[in-house]
Amino acid sequence: MVLGDFAMLAADTARTKAYLHAMIQENILPGMCVVYSDSISKMQDDARKYGNARNTNQYFDISTPVLSFLEEAGIPYEFVKNKDINSEQMECAIQNLQQKYMIYSGYGGYILKPHLFRLGKRYIHVHAGILPKYRGSTTAYYSFLQEKIFGATAIFLSEGIDEGEIIAYDTFEVPKEPVDIDYIYEPYMRARVLIKVMKKYFSDGEFISYRQSTEGAETYFIIHPVLKHIAMLGIKKEQDNMKSDGGGRGDCNIYTAGGDH
Repeated sequence: MVLGDFAMLAADTARTKAYLHAMIQENILPGMCVVYSDSISKMQDDARKYGNARNTNQYFDISTPVLSFLEEAGIPYEFVKNKDINSEQMECAIQNLQQKYMIYSGYGGYILKPHLFRLGKRYIHVHAGILPKYRGSTTAYYSFLQEKIFGATAIFLSEGIDEGEIIAYDTFEVPKEPVDIDYIYEPYMRARVLIKVMKKYFSDGEFISYRQSTEGAETYFIIHPVLKHIAMLGIKKEQDNMKSDGGGRGDCNIYTAGGDH
């Protein structure tokens, strides 16, 4: 199933791989993909060496090259040799896309500049935290330390950081088994929210989004290594407790815009 109104802006990252894995798994694909990187030739070499084999696991196979996912799914794609989302090359590529909705899976540290919002596109970004309560960076760890949960929120990007209209969000509990939070579990959570967004659009033919409240909004900065270590110890303790209880809780609770917030 192809959503013709959707294109993907795909950096060479774990998040992009998680998104593509989930799309293939759920058979719900964008109509086009713009792959952007400073190392396009390396991406091509990696895909040639890897072939079509792909390991399956509970989350996604981070070792699979981005281009291998795209080839497997048959998603049309083009290259931009520049990792800066705000470059003239990317502006031109985005402007030439027929699709209205851009699934943004970019490199860390880049913020969309105003000129991209004047192209008539809407940029869908999945933030690794429940908004507006957890804006900013490394919010997965902050939300665990405060509430012992994780979360992800899909928004339409705006010029304010993590301030765009909310499309959907999910809350996730601690994974039952040890897993890399930064490179596996966080991208996986974002991917699950993205799939909910795409399925909702397919069923409804439109988006229902709502503005964020300013009440309780908090912006966080990159977590201090000591706090991160405390969070990791807490996650391990939760996992040990689940094992001693002989099972554990479900992985997530699902929420979407238009229902109870």
